[in-house]
Amino acid sequence: IPFKTVYLHGLVRDKDRQKMSKSHGNVIDPLGIAEIYGTDAVRMALVVGNLPGNDTSISEEKIRGYRNFANKIWNATRFVLMHVQTPVQKKNVKFGKDEKAMLTRLKKITRETTRDLEQMRFHHAADRLYHFFWHYYADEVIENMKLKLAHEDGSVEKETAKALLLEFHRTLMILLHPFMPFISEEIWSQLPIENTNILLITSWPS
Repeated sequence: IPFKTVYLHGLVRDKDRQKMSKSHGNVIDPLGIAEIYGTDAVRMALVVGNLPGNDTSISEEKIRGYRNFANKIWNATRFVLMHVQTPVQKKNVKFGKDEKAMLTRLKKITRETTRDLEQMRFHHAADRLYHFFWHYYADEVIENMKLKLAHEDGSVEKETAKALLLEFHRTLMILLHPFMPFISEEIWSQLPIENTNILLITSWPS
């Protein structure tokens, strides 16, 4: 038996929830649309909202939205790499109350994502990661760290901010990898961390 478990999803319908048909002219070619918006965007659009036992709808607008998410990830990555170019020395890091609260939320999203994947709630995991990255990590964590990054080089404040951002980015690339393998793998190769393995075979965070 090649697989112990097989996951069956519903029919993929168009934005009006009509069955795709060449005669209706509502077919979306996944390879063609991936050339335009990227394979990761197509994957996310197919997973999010794909509830078990139901058909899912897909549209170019939905795929474009997840292309924008991929752009958000790239922009956040460029910001982090602009400030964190070498591994952070732990002796210069001191997490305060705010940083510890942020790391607690990171651990929580890790537990939730792990549980959802184990229970095959792929749609929940992908949707939760989307909102966590965009609305919490990018809009709150990174914004809050900008003041600390403005401190002088080598200061505890700046080194702490760099360590926090690197931990968030490292963990989120692992969590996003099952859904967006291409962008996460490319970013992983650029992060200033001691990663001897490619992301595909890196241990899942516990």
